[in-house]
Order: sequence, then C-alpha cells, then structure tokens
Amino acid sequence: MDIKRLKYFCTVVECGSFTKAVEMLHISQPPLSKRVQELEQEIGTPLLFRDGGRIRPTPTGFFLYERALEILVGIGNIERDTLIFAQQQQHVLRIGLTHLYQKYFTPLIMAIHSQYADTEINVLVSDSSHLETLLNNQLIDVALIQQPKRLERYRYVALPAVQMAAVVHRSLLPDGVPDTMTLKQLGGLPLILLRRSSGVGTFEPLMDQLHKSGTTPRVIMHVSQPSVIVDWIESGIEAAALLPESEVCPSQLRNSVLVRVSPDPQVFFPALVKLTTTPEIRGLEEVMANGYPFVAPKCR
Repeated sequence: MDIKRLKYFCTVVECGSFTKAVEMLHISQPPLSKRVQELEQEIGTPLLFRDGGRIRPTPTGFFLYERALEILVGIGNIERDTLIFAQQQQHVLRIGLTHLYQKYFTPLIMAIHSQYADTEINVLVSDSSHLETLLNNQLIDVALIQQPKRLERYRYVALPAVQMAAVVHRSLLPDGVPDTMTLKQLGGLPLILLRRSSGVGTFEPLMDQLHKSGTTPRVIMHVSQPSVIVDWIESGIEAAALLPESEVCPSQLRNSVLVRVSPDPQVFFPALVKLTTTPEIRGLEEVMANGYPFVAPKCR
C-alpha cells in the first residue's frame, strides 16, 4: 500500500474537500483524485462519499483513515528523530527567508548568526509558498514568512504588522507628492502587485480591499519580490506598487517616491514559523525573548 496515497487520502478526509486538500498539498486536483481512486481500486470498495457540499469517509474509509494515521505518525516520528540526529551531528540550522521581508528580518538573521556562532547556518531565500512547502517536507527548520492562512500544523510567533507604503513613479504625481494616499486613489494608477507563486498570500486580501474601496484596480504586472518591483519602477515603468514599508529605502529612490497608505489596510503579517513536530530550536527562543523587531532596519 503506497504511503503517498495514504497521505493524500487522509488529507482529503481532514479537509473535507478535494479543493482544500489541493491547497494543503500544493498539487493539482487530477493527480490527487487519481491517487484516491487507485487506493479505492486497491481495496476494492468506495472510501469517500459526498454529503451535500462536503466529502466524508465511508465506514471502510474511516477505518482506513484511523489506521493510516497511525502509520503516517510513525513515519513522521522516524523522519523527525532522524532529522534531529542529523542536525545534532552536523550542527546545521536551516532557515527559509521570504523575499517579502528580507530587510525586515535582517536584524534577526544577524542576531541568530551571533547566537549560533558555532553552527553552520543555511539560509534559503524564496517566496512564502515555496518555503511553506519546504517546511512541510522538513527541508528547513524554521521559516521567516508571511503568516500562513492555515495554521493547524504550525507553531509560530506572530510579529507586528508591517505598514503598507506605495512606491509611485514621479510621472504619476504631476501635482506633487502627497503625505499619504488612499487605496482608492492608488487603485486608479497602473499597479504592480506582489503575488506569490501559489496559494493565498497578500495579493488576495489586498485585491479585496481595493475593490471594497470602490475602485477597479489597474493591475499591469504581478511580481513576487519587492526589490525587483522597486528596481523596475526606478528603471522606467510608470506604475505604483503596494509594498511593506520595511522593504523600501526612500533615500535610494530617484525616479519614484515612497508614500504611506492611509488607512493602512493591514495585509503584511510577518511571522516566525515551524512545524508542531519540530523540537525547540536551541537558542532561538533566547534570540526572540526581547521582542522583535529589535530596531528599525537601516537603509543601505
């Protein structure tokens, strides 16, 4: 009996739908449906039935679900214990850092470097969706990312929301630079918005708030990395971008300006995230004990 099929089947049962299971597993629905069908064919009886808009296990399916959980938990424990042993032998701390908050988390990376002076630190920089996948597969120990939408599998430290700011090409502000702009005002400009490679991130709630402000946003481009967006606007794209204020240094802007968004729509929520099955990481709690951010990141 294939372990992956059991994992997929249990996820469908726990989520109550194939759509939610697809989001959790980061795969498309056809292969997920095929794996479950293969499992039903192997056992020779239906394992799921639809109850209104929800999928529920048949009696046989529930029996299999309970037994499969025991197997998957056992495998997870083996993987975890082996991972712990390997880390103790290699003295390696693996950190995932999202593009979204590279500058915001710089002081924390410096503090971790100081705390773990005798440890090899591997930092992988990517978007939050990729880092969540690596975290779920235990390929990194901790992720510094946008707070996940689904938190069932995670332990996390929620950090203060980061203020939203707009980087606006100067040609779009012929009447001068205002102190603040509303989402409605910004929605009338050509926009480059942050969007992760998969799953729900900051893009979806921001679009919802733009629509609620009474505007139909003119989105001309989606990009996953704040620094790339700033570079392209500075290089001549006449657009505005809605970014975490921590990621932009106003003194480095020449062809664009930084304007605060008021009221702040509150969509940028950085967090330190690890799996519930990951043991306490030695020293990391001490690093966070004095609160974070320690100081505002400096422009360079």
